[in-house]
Amino acid sequence: MLRYAIYRGITTGLNEAFIIDNRTKDALVAEDPKSSEILKPVVRGRDIRRYKAEWPGLWLIATFPAVGVSIDDYPAVKKHLLSFGKARLEQSGTKLPDGTRSRKKTSNAWYEMQDTCAYHADFSKEKLLWMDMSPEGRFAYSDQELFCNDKGFIMTGSTLKYLCAVLNSSLVTWFMESTALTTGMGVLQWKKFAVERLPVPHVGTADQRIFTQLVDRILEEPAGHTAALRELQAEVDCAVNALYGLNADEIRAVTS
Repeated sequence: MLRYAIYRGITTGLNEAFIIDNRTKDALVAEDPKSSEILKPVVRGRDIRRYKAEWPGLWLIATFPAVGVSIDDYPAVKKHLLSFGKARLEQSGTKLPDGTRSRKKTSNAWYEMQDTCAYHADFSKEKLLWMDMSPEGRFAYSDQELFCNDKGFIMTGSTLKYLCAVLNSSLVTWFMESTALTTGMGVLQWKKFAVERLPVPHVGTADQRIFTQLVDRILEEPAGHTAALRELQAEVDCAVNALYGLNADEIRAVTS
């Protein structure tokens, strides 16, 4: 049985304050080593590729309301956040004198994330990450601590490498093209409800092996080995087509 949980990526309400680069992270840790406790690696939707996420050296200031961080325990981070203006960080939805607004109204503190994020621990588990809007399935596998912003989703649970292969297949993209919502520009929307309703067969561990082995081989390929990756992805497509019992005419319809 497939058991999984799906969550939206992290909403900060002001990414320029809460998502920092390596240089800023190093400066904060140099000023106060304790800062590292609440700095977590993060990717944006655009950094999530098929099978792998390309971490761009960005860090999330992880002040999740569910954790109850006291910002006074992290003076360097507090100073960094206040440099954007406390009024801008307040979660009151107030219009400011310069015409901008504070973050949307919540009960959270000015230094906390926009949403409660009770599921924050799932970003440290084995997971799939994917971009919410993409012309094709872009599901990346990770067994490392890695967060994503609200332009992506994560899935935790069992049989993730099997799911990674199936969800990245040409067949699933074809199915989404036939059933899913699109943006005004015609880009597929890989929303939670759309991914949850994909008809993924429940198969045993032995039958999953071909898929998990292919995903392992793809993950081992160095970046830039495009020919080898294309060949492995073609093998995934063949295995997925066989899994669904497609005949030659149906395969041509999917790939045309």
